[in-house]
Amino acid sequence: MKKIILGLTLCLCQISMAENLQVFNVIGKAEVQDGNAWKPLSRRAVLKNSDVVRIDKNSSLSVLDKEKSKVYALKQSDAANVGQLIAGVANNGSNGTSKIFNHMVKSLTDGSSSQTSHNAAGCSYRGASVENDIARTLAFKQKNTSLVQINNATTDYGVKFELVDRKTDQVLPGQLYIGKEAYFRITNSSDRDLYVNVLDVNPQGELYDCLPVDEGMTMSHLLIPAGSTVDLKDHAIEFAEPAGTDHLILIAYPEPFDLRVVNKDLLKSGLTASPSCQIGVYNRAVNITY
Repeated sequence: MKKIILGLTLCLCQISMAENLQVFNVIGKAEVQDGNAWKPLSRRAVLKNSDVVRIDKNSSLSVLDKEKSKVYALKQSDAANVGQLIAGVANNGSNGTSKIFNHMVKSLTDGSSSQTSHNAAGCSYRGASVENDIARTLAFKQKNTSLVQINNATTDYGVKFELVDRKTDQVLPGQLYIGKEAYFRITNSSDRDLYVNVLDVNPQGELYDCLPVDEGMTMSHLLIPAGSTVDLKDHAIEFAEPAGTDHLILIAYPEPFDLRVVNKDLLKSGLTASPSCQIGVYNRAVNITY
C-alpha cells in the first residue's frame, strides 16, 4: 500500500510540475513541436520545460510560471526547449507583487477578470500609483515645455518604433495620408522586458492612447521581450483628421500600466514633475495630410 501511495504522490507531483507553465500570450506566431508536426500556441496552453518551441520573426511568447510567480517574455527563436529559453531570460523581467501576479493567474485560468471594469480590476490589484509615477516622470522629462518636446536622449531604456503599412508590411515615412492604416514595430534594445503603449498628442494638444488596454488589465499583449523587435499587427491604427503634425510618444515600463490613467494625470493641474521612476520614451513627429 505504501508503494502505491508513493507512486500516486509522485504522479501527482509530476502533473503539478507540468502545469506550472502556461502560455500567457503570443504576439505574432509561436509553435510547439508535436511529433513531426508543429502546432500553433495560444493563450492558456500548458507547457513543459522539455517542450520544443519556435518563435517567428518579430514575434514573442510570454510564459507564466505559477510556481516561481514570474512571467518570462521569450523573443524570436529557432526550435529550442522551453526550459532553455526560460533560463536565458530569467533575469530580464521584474517580479510583480503577489497581488499583480495573482491577478494575472486568475485572468489566465478562469477568465473572470476579462469582464471587470478598470476600477474593479486594475485599481484593486495595485492601485494607480504606477500611472501617477509615470506621469510625473514624463512631466520631468519635458523640462517645463510640452510633451511634444520630449528628447529621445532622456530615455531610461533603449526603445524605439517604426510605423509599418498594414497592407504591404513596408516601413512608412514621416508623412502619412488620412485613412492610412499602420501597425507599430517596436524595438526594445534594453536588458529588461518592458510593457509599452503609444501616446498620441494631436495638433490641438489632445492626448490619446494608440494601443488598447485589455479589460483584464494584464497588458500581456503589450509585453516586449528584452533585446527584441516585435510587430503589433493585431493592433493597427488608422490616421484620421484633422491634418497636421501629431507626436507619437512610445512609453515603456517594467510593469503593466494603463495609459488612459497616465493621460488623466498629465492633464491634472498642479502635477508635480519628478524623476520618480525609470521609463523608456521615444518621440516621433508624424505629418498627417490629405
